[in-house]
Amino acid sequence: MEVTLWGTRGSIPRTLPDSEFAATLQSAVNQAKSLGISNLDEFAKAAREGRLGHPLSFGGATMCTEVHADGHSVFVDMGSGIREPGTLALQRGIKEFHILLTHMHWDHLIGLPFFLPIHTDGAKVHIHHIHKNAPEHVKIKFNGVNFPLKWEQLKGSIIFHQRKIYEKFKVGPMTASAFAMDHPGGSFGYRVDHGGHSVTIAVDGEFKRRTRKDLGKDLPYFQDLDLLIFDSQYDRVELESRFDWGFVHHDPWAAPHKLHSMFQEAVDFLAANAPEHAGVWKDRGTPGPRLIMGYDGLVLNLDKL
Repeated sequence: MEVTLWGTRGSIPRTLPDSEFAATLQSAVNQAKSLGISNLDEFAKAAREGRLGHPLSFGGATMCTEVHADGHSVFVDMGSGIREPGTLALQRGIKEFHILLTHMHWDHLIGLPFFLPIHTDGAKVHIHHIHKNAPEHVKIKFNGVNFPLKWEQLKGSIIFHQRKIYEKFKVGPMTASAFAMDHPGGSFGYRVDHGGHSVTIAVDGEFKRRTRKDLGKDLPYFQDLDLLIFDSQYDRVELESRFDWGFVHHDPWAAPHKLHSMFQEAVDFLAANAPEHAGVWKDRGTPGPRLIMGYDGLVLNLDKL
């Protein structure tokens, strides 16, 4: 299985201001100097290889994650990040698509009007959802006012599949199932399993339920995983004024230096608390969790994690 993060921002897509680009470039130059790099071609090569502080940019597209296995893909959410993989898939001749929808907030739906398969004759887009009113929330974007085209003018076929929470269903060769998250309006995470590998996409929640008892039926969706896509939007101080906002994705106002700083705080927190749980990981024969900072375009091969 392979997982690609196509969109990792929350709330609204974000551009890279010139001032921020200049600051990022200066940081990369400083790192190059510390490595003894003075040649521009070598500087560019080091940047491509991630030796100058990786990533240089976290990207600005809203939530979209692709899970790929045995030639088949499923997308979780259709934020603005879904535009690019839709175009690439059509170029490869793919005409059938599956999307798992977590919830109805706009940043998780904003990419659908620009997902080329819905404008392509013969294409089929399957939207799997838990919310019973998901179709009406999606269709209202295509009323001729919110978007120039009306629903009946779309060339591709969009098929809605209402799923039940905790019940497994097949998406190509993969098995998916939804579980409950804590977020206003109702939000659901998804676990996707295939060939002995598992990934859970846990989006938009504050994770206030932390004990086995409180998690209840949702606990198994966080266990025995190769990859858990988890929260990173706010630091501890910001959380005090953002109760129930959810925070799986990067804050649109957060510059790269802040995200790097938050990631280091998370690494330090894990290092400080990991010894307390060392016995759990030893019993399972694993070295314990490893943190990876997500960004637009990051590809994770579950065989190599």
